[in-house]
Amino acid sequence: MPNQDPHAKQLLINYPHDTVALFAPELLELHGEVVAIEEVSTEIFNPDPEGRSGFLDVALRCTFADGSERIILLVEHWSSARAINLRRAARYLTELLCRHPSCQVLPVLLVTDARVTSAAEIDSRLNYTIADQPVVDIHFRLHCIDEAWRQRVDYQRNVVAAVLWVVPRRGSAVDRCLQAMATICAMERAWDKGSLGALLAHMEQFAIINAEQATQLRRRIQGDHTMPSMLVEIFKAEGKAEGKAEGEVHALLTLVADGDLDRDKALARLSRWCAEGEIPQALHDRALAQLQASAQD
Repeated sequence: MPNQDPHAKQLLINYPHDTVALFAPELLELHGEVVAIEEVSTEIFNPDPEGRSGFLDVALRCTFADGSERIILLVEHWSSARAINLRRAARYLTELLCRHPSCQVLPVLLVTDARVTSAAEIDSRLNYTIADQPVVDIHFRLHCIDEAWRQRVDYQRNVVAAVLWVVPRRGSAVDRCLQAMATICAMERAWDKGSLGALLAHMEQFAIINAEQATQLRRRIQGDHTMPSMLVEIFKAEGKAEGKAEGEVHALLTLVADGDLDRDKALARLSRWCAEGEIPQALHDRALAQLQASAQD
């Protein structure tokens, strides 16, 4: 399964208003439009002896038109439904409640596992009792990106929804990405090359597109005259930047091989570069394979 986490985080943070509108629309109905959004620091003490991530995915503190400013939207992302750990998610929830005692926290589980055909397969409630007495009962808001989700969301006006729309494996992944990009370009927003390039990278990751499909997608976009010309400019720039990116990745791998850079830090750097569009997905995958192979030597 590709590492979708950095892409999910970049997407939700870069489009916070769309994030709130998608995951908590009733808050807009109760409190009016969001007038300010602040990303809340999510670093926590990490007791995991294996050194896994000690960071939450996304926590956004929202201020609404009616003056309400004590609501934090916590989105915990899972690219594999089998990996969902509700106790860990509960820990993240209580951590935010302790850190921000005057705030309410709305916890959301975002599942982008294309193997899941129905949200009914996923348990979104943490509940247990001792001696018939309830101890914990937490209901997480589940957004499982399946076909039913696609049918009920308005992805025509929401950037986050349009990108996540490519997840379910129905039809061609290239066709899904092409349609999602056309939808985004049609939105009445002031797009620039950097934003569109990053969104394309997110789509390719969520649709699990390989290098051959990525090339096909670019050809389809170039041949579609309804697409903005800046997308073609992005592809030309990608070609020029590929040599530089390969040099940076080679230098990174050399640092790891020489013992001058920790392997986990190198993996994190690769994921960030890919999520931010600094290196193509194919180059990221090759470097990742090399790092994994070196760890087994």
